[in-house]
Amino acid sequence: MNKKQEKSSLVEILNNRFATIGEWSYDHRWIVLLLCMTALALSVYFVSGIRFDNSFEAFFDQNDPAYENFLQFREDFESDEISYILYEAPDIPHGPWSLEIMRKIGHLTNALEDEVPFIYDVTSLANAELMEGVGDDLVIHDILEAFPENQEELLVIRDKVMKKPIYINGLISQDGKAGAIIIDMAKNSIDPLEEIQLDPAKGNSLDNLYPQATHNKIEEILARPEYSEIRFYHTGDVPLNRAYNVIAQNESIKLGLISFTIIGCILFFFFRKPMGAIGPLALVFLSMIVVVAFISSLGWDLDLVFIIMPTLLVAVGVADAVHIISEFQAYHAESGNRRAAIKQTLYLVGVPCMFTSITTMAGFASMSVSPIKAIKHFAVYSAFGVVGAFLLSVTFLIVFLSFGRKHPRTALTRSDKIRAKGGKRFVHAMDRISKFNMANKGLIIIISIAVTVFSILGITRLTVDSNFITEFSEELEIRKTTEYAESVMGGTASFSYVFRTQDEGGIIEPAVLKEIESLQERAEQEDYIVKKTYSIVDLLKDINRTFHNEDDTYYVLPETRELAAQYLLLYESSGGRELHNYLTEDYQSANLEVRCKMEPTSRYEALTKKLKIHIDSRNHPAVSTKLTGIWALWLKLADYIVSSQLFGFALAFMVITIMMCLVFGSVKTGLISMVPNLAPIIVTLGFMGWLAIPLDYIKLLITCVAIGIAVDDTVHLISRYRHEFRMCGDYKKALFPSLVSVGRAIFITTVVLICGFLCNLFSVMDSTAHFGILLAFTISVALLADFFLLPVLIILIQPFGPEAKPVKR
Repeated sequence: MNKKQEKSSLVEILNNRFATIGEWSYDHRWIVLLLCMTALALSVYFVSGIRFDNSFEAFFDQNDPAYENFLQFREDFESDEISYILYEAPDIPHGPWSLEIMRKIGHLTNALEDEVPFIYDVTSLANAELMEGVGDDLVIHDILEAFPENQEELLVIRDKVMKKPIYINGLISQDGKAGAIIIDMAKNSIDPLEEIQLDPAKGNSLDNLYPQATHNKIEEILARPEYSEIRFYHTGDVPLNRAYNVIAQNESIKLGLISFTIIGCILFFFFRKPMGAIGPLALVFLSMIVVVAFISSLGWDLDLVFIIMPTLLVAVGVADAVHIISEFQAYHAESGNRRAAIKQTLYLVGVPCMFTSITTMAGFASMSVSPIKAIKHFAVYSAFGVVGAFLLSVTFLIVFLSFGRKHPRTALTRSDKIRAKGGKRFVHAMDRISKFNMANKGLIIIISIAVTVFSILGITRLTVDSNFITEFSEELEIRKTTEYAESVMGGTASFSYVFRTQDEGGIIEPAVLKEIESLQERAEQEDYIVKKTYSIVDLLKDINRTFHNEDDTYYVLPETRELAAQYLLLYESSGGRELHNYLTEDYQSANLEVRCKMEPTSRYEALTKKLKIHIDSRNHPAVSTKLTGIWALWLKLADYIVSSQLFGFALAFMVITIMMCLVFGSVKTGLISMVPNLAPIIVTLGFMGWLAIPLDYIKLLITCVAIGIAVDDTVHLISRYRHEFRMCGDYKKALFPSLVSVGRAIFITTVVLICGFLCNLFSVMDSTAHFGILLAFTISVALLADFFLLPVLIILIQPFGPEAKPVKR
C-alpha cells in the first residue's frame, strides 16, 4: 500500500479524528473538566441508593427452573435460612445439662425471641417439644416447661431427651456435651428491600438490613455478661450471608484504595511526574463512580463478583493511560511543544486504544451468555466501565497532560529524549530482545509448542469445584466457628427432597411414608458428609413409640393411613408446633431435610447422584421427588460454571478474532494476533490442572477477562510493527523501533496489571486472592508471548505483505 492509499484508509481517517479530539480537549480543557465533574455529581446521586446482595437471587434469574423450584419450596415450608448457635460449658459440671447453665439458656432463648428482628422461631433445649404418653393421650410440653428444682431432676430429663433421635446432632450432641439453639428466620435474603429494613427511616445502610441487623442483635445478646460462662459458636445462613455482605462492601473499597496507592507509586516511578500518576488514577476513580452509578440506574445490586471490579478497572483503565502518557512524553521530548505532542500521540495511539477497548469490552461482554445472573451483570457493567475509561482517556486525561509549560525552558538533549523512551537500559534490553528473536526463531517456536502441549495435558486434569466455607480465609472467625460447629454437631449445609403426591393426604399413605424413610436411611449411610436428617417419618415414629411406653421396638411408622392421620391430628390438638416443617397443610407434599458438612460441590454431586439412583430404583408411581434447597442451588451453580466457561470463552475468542481481522484488514494478521493471547490462557488453565486448582464461580472469569485484557498490548505492538514496516519495508529492521516505541508502555502496563491484580492478595476471601494470583500469572505469560512469540510469528509469516522499498517519512 502506498502513502496515498494509506491516508485514504479507514485507519488514517480515524487517526486524524483522534488527533482532532486531542487538540479540542487541549484547547477546551475547562469545558472537558466541567463535563466530567457534572458526570461525577450525577453519579454520586445514583450511587447513594446502591446496596449489596449476596443471596442466591444475585446468582439466579427469576425464571431459572432450579430457582423456581426453590421459591416453591420456600412457599410450602417457609424460609430455610437459620442461625445456628452451638454452645458449651466445659468448665461447669454436666456442661449444658448443668441446672445453672440450663436456666441461662432459658433466659437466652426468651431474649432472642423477644429482641432479635426478622425471626420466626427460636428452639433450644429449654423450649423444645417433649412428647409423653399418658394413658391414651399424647402430652406435648416444652422440655423445661416446669423448670426442675434440682440437678437430679434435670438429669432425668436429660436421659429422656438423649433417647429422642430427632434431637441428637440437632439440639444436643451425641455425647451430650454441647447444646444448640436454632433460630428460624421469617425473612430471606431474596426478599424485597423494603421488607428487610429494620428501620425504614434509616434507609439501606447495611446494618439496617437483614441479615446484618439480625446477626448484630444476636451477637450483642450473646456477649452479655450473664452468659460469660458459656462458649458460643454462631454459624448458619445468617452469619455466613452477613460475612459475605460486609466483606463485599468493605473490600470493594479497601482493595480499590490499595490498588490505587500501589499503582500510583508505580506510575510515579516510571513517569517521574505527579501528573503521570494523578491523571490515570483520577480517570479510574471517575470511571469507578460512573460504573457504580450505572449499576444503580439499572436497578441492580452489588454482589460478591463486584469485589474484583475495582482492581480490574484500575488495571484496565490505567492501560490506555500508560500508552498515551508514554507516547506523549516521547513526542514532547522530541518537539518541545505540548499541544503538538498531544496531537501526534492521539494520532498514533488513539486508534489502537479504541481497538483495545472494543476487544476488551467484547471479552467481558461475552460472559453475558452465562446463566449465572451475577456474572451476566458483571459482563454488562465491566464492558460499560471499559468504554467509559477509554472515552475519559482521550478527553479527561488530556486535561492533565495539557497543564505545564507549552515549551521547555531549554532545548532537550539526546539523553532527555532517550530517557523519555525508557532510558538507556530499557532501549538496550529491547535491542537484545530483538536480536535474540531474530537469532532463535526455531528455538522460540519449539519451546512454545512444548509448553502448549504440556499445558493442554494439564487442562485435561482440570476440575470444576468449589467449597463455600473455604472461600473465606482460614484466619476469619466465621470459618473457624463453622468448621468447629460441624465437627461437634450437625452440618451447616442443607439439601431438601420434596415429595409430592397427586392427591391431598397422599403423603401419609404407608407406601409413600416408606419411600421417604427409605431415602432418609440411604442418605444417613453417607455419614462422611451427612450429619443429620429430618422428615415427617421422625415425628411419626416418635409419636408411635411414645404411645407404647417408649419401647424402642415401636420406633417404626404406623401401619395404616388412618393411624398416621390420627397421630398427626392428636399431635396438633395436643399443641404440637413442628408439623409445618415437614408437611404442607393438605398433606400433599413433604420435606426431607438432609444437613451436611461444608464440603466441595463435587462431594455433594456424588451424594445426590447416589440418592438419585436410589430414588430411580424405587420409582413409586404415586409420588414425585425433587431435589431443592439452598445447597441444591450451589450444585446447579457448579453445572452452570462448566457451560458458561466453555461457551463464554469460545464466544469471546471467536468475536475478538473476527474483530482483530477487521481491525488489521487481514485474516492472516488477525489470526496471528490471537496466538499470544490464547497461549497465556492455555498455560494458566494447564497450570491449574497440574496443581489441582479447581475452577469455581470466581475463577471461571479468568479466561474471558484475560483474553480481553491480554489482547490490548498485542494490538498496540502489531499496530506499531505494521507502521514501522511500512516505513522501512523490512520485517527485521522494523522489529527494534517497534519494541522501543511501544515496548515501554507494554512493560509498564504489564507491571501495573500484575500489581493491580496482586492487590487481591489483601482480600480476606481466598477465592478473590487466588483469582488475582492467576490473572497476574496470565498477564506475565502474555508479556513473554508479546515480546518473543509474536515477533517471531510476524517475521516468519510476514502478514503485512512482502518486503519492499521503504516509504519516505
